[in-house]
Amino acid sequence: MTSIVSPRNPPRRRGTCPGVLAPMEVGDGFLLRVRVPAGVLPAEHARRIADLGERYGNGLVDLSHRGNLQLRGIPAEGLEPVTDALRAMGYVADDAVSEAVRNVLCAPTAGLGGAVDVRPVARALDARLAGDSALHRLPPKFGWLVCGGGAAHLGMSSTDVRFDAVDAEWLRVSLGGTLDEAAPLGLCRVADVADVASALGRAFLDLRATLPEPPRRMAGLVAAVGVEPLYERLSPLLSPLPPGERVRGNHPPDIFGFAEPPHPGLFPEGEKATPWLAVAFPFGRLTCATLSALAELAAEIRLTPWRALLLVAPSPNAASAASALGGILASGDRRLKLTACSGVGGCDVGTTDTHATALAVAERAGPLLDHARMVHVSGCAKGCAHPGAADVTLTARDGVYDVALNAKPGAPAWRAGLSPDDAVACVAGLSAEELSGA
Repeated sequence: MTSIVSPRNPPRRRGTCPGVLAPMEVGDGFLLRVRVPAGVLPAEHARRIADLGERYGNGLVDLSHRGNLQLRGIPAEGLEPVTDALRAMGYVADDAVSEAVRNVLCAPTAGLGGAVDVRPVARALDARLAGDSALHRLPPKFGWLVCGGGAAHLGMSSTDVRFDAVDAEWLRVSLGGTLDEAAPLGLCRVADVADVASALGRAFLDLRATLPEPPRRMAGLVAAVGVEPLYERLSPLLSPLPPGERVRGNHPPDIFGFAEPPHPGLFPEGEKATPWLAVAFPFGRLTCATLSALAELAAEIRLTPWRALLLVAPSPNAASAASALGGILASGDRRLKLTACSGVGGCDVGTTDTHATALAVAERAGPLLDHARMVHVSGCAKGCAHPGAADVTLTARDGVYDVALNAKPGAPAWRAGLSPDDAVACVAGLSAEELSGA
């Protein structure tokens, strides 16, 4: 299903379009977000969505950190025909309010390499959120996560409510954070997930209304009132965790592997066989023509929150063809260490070509990137692409960059007012010791 949204930078100019969230205009037109239930996109639908982006938009597609597709550059007159076409494919909610709360992230390898196939759970949750009018008052960014463990799990993804599989029948419910950070609440049966979610959403809304400054995220509510008030309301639907388990940071059984973001388990090494081919793209950006071509290489495409797609049951030539299309097929590719927002041309406040700067860093910084987890090029101090700290952060302002180490966008600069070329040279000249803060 779909909603029309913009990046988080102002100004935002709202339009109108029947049956969907009010569109917001950004630097290159309207941005259309396509929410795909359980992250499973049939190849034929991928081709048709790519055609819509080519005909009505500017031919660019972004992969979001919430596992959605975003079509860019759609003019006002193109909103209605695109929406109608997506509605015919089943990707448009009945109304704007039901669409806004459908923030469900599903483990991309469910049914492929995940230990438990949680796709039915994710779809049931998606449907309940859209159909339960009481939940339509949830904040727009309030998120839900369903994970079956195994390959490419979502243990490092942070959200408001987690449903993490313990086995094929039970899921652990936890609140506000990653698998390590979230506060455990209890166990629920697979068949009860939609009811638990509905009760949790209501409890969140009721409890936040009692506070002088109502939190917009579950972690804020847990910090303010604790877990017990929520557990008391949901206890008829939950089974207690085993003794000692109701503490923050405990893992479910070893159904979950160990993997590091941003793309855990996507790129198998050695002789390990998987039923998918992972294809990533710098900054999660590809063209509609590329999406259409990828759809010819597989039966279906899975969306991930790691700037990558999974081609399911790929054709024998899929790897070479995807590489020729500009796809990244190896986890060691240095471009995966780079994060950048749209920058000038794609955002109203952008003043630099953030993508060009980031790619220049990848070319010139060389082995330095092997020691970094992330280099972030941000078009402004808001840090829409990554609001957290990175090893190196370049924050643009009025056509120049401020460079900071181990910092968020907008943090006090280590080097200030550098031209794009000088900023790239500054990063390329860093030593491993400077990068680590030694």
